[in-house]
Amino acid sequence: MQTLATTVDLIPDGILLAQPVLDAHGQLLLPAGAPITRSALNSLQRRGVETIFVNPPTEAGSDNGRANPAALQADAEKRLLHLFRPAMKAGQLNPLFHLILRYRSVEKP
Repeated sequence: MQTLATTVDLIPDGILLAQPVLDAHGQLLLPAGAPITRSALNSLQRRGVETIFVNPPTEAGSDNGRANPAALQADAEKRLLHLFRPAMKAGQLNPLFHLILRYRSVEKP
């Protein structure tokens, strides 16, 4: 998969990170695959992050500049399954997982 390095100022909303973003101390700020929002960009700029790696729009689940809801839903479910993997391995049903998945599946205007 091809990635693009770009300055934080030039990134449109909704594009997905290709690599995790870490601060100067190695703390995770945003995981790989996270969609970029304006508030996330502002936060990164305040923390001194100048460059991040993103997926090209064609690989980020977009179609002519518009987000593809099915691809975004699949990405969200994949990230949630990764985050909740310890509970899933233990055989625990986590109501929070289902609530977040349901929230993420509602289309936003």
